[in-house]
Amino acid sequence: KGDSIALMQKETKRLIRLVNENLDYEKIRTNQIMLQKQTFNASEAMHDIVTQLQKKADDAGDKLVIQADDDVEVFADHDRFVQVMFNITQNAIQFTQNGTITLSAKTGYHQTELSVSDTGIGMSADQVKNIWERYYKADPSRKNTKYGESGLGLAIVHQLVTVHGGTIKVTSELGKGTTFALTFPDEETAPKQA
Repeated sequence: KGDSIALMQKETKRLIRLVNENLDYEKIRTNQIMLQKQTFNASEAMHDIVTQLQKKADDAGDKLVIQADDDVEVFADHDRFVQVMFNITQNAIQFTQNGTITLSAKTGYHQTELSVSDTGIGMSADQVKNIWERYYKADPSRKNTKYGESGLGLAIVHQLVTVHGGTIKVTSELGKGTTFALTFPDEETAPKQA
C-alpha cells in the first residue's frame, strides 16, 4: 500500500511538471512572459549551475569545466538565463558518459557569447534539424524518467533565447559530441519589451 501511494505521488508530480512545462512554453511562445532584464555576472551564474549539477555529472562520470573570465556580464532575465543554461548543461550530462562538458562565456561585440560543449553521443544531421521541435526526442531510448521526459526542454530554451533577442545554434557529430552556441545582446542592442 505504501509503495502504491509513493508511486502515485511520484506520477502526480511528474504530471504537474508536464502541465507546467506546457503552460510555460505557451506563455513564452505567445509572448505573455515579462522578462526582468538586468546586467549581471554570467560567470557567477554558470558556477552556480555547475555546483547544482555536480552530483549528476559525478554519477555519469563526467567532468564539468568552466572557461570564462570571472567578470563576464550578460544582459538577460536572471532566472530565465539560468533556466536556459541549466537545461542545456543538464542535457549534455544526460547524453555524455565519462566525458567532459565545457561551459564558456566571453564578451563579444555588443553581445555576450556562451557555449556548452560535450564529448557525448552526438546527433545526426536529421536529429540536429529537429532538435527545437516541441516533444521531439533525439534519442527516445536514452530518456531519463527524472529529467526532460516531456521533450519540451529545448523548445522552451529556443523560445527563451529568441524573446531575449538572442541566437542559439547547435553543431553535433555522432559519437563525437555536441555544442550549443548562444548569444545574448547587451542592453544597448537588446530589443525593448512591449
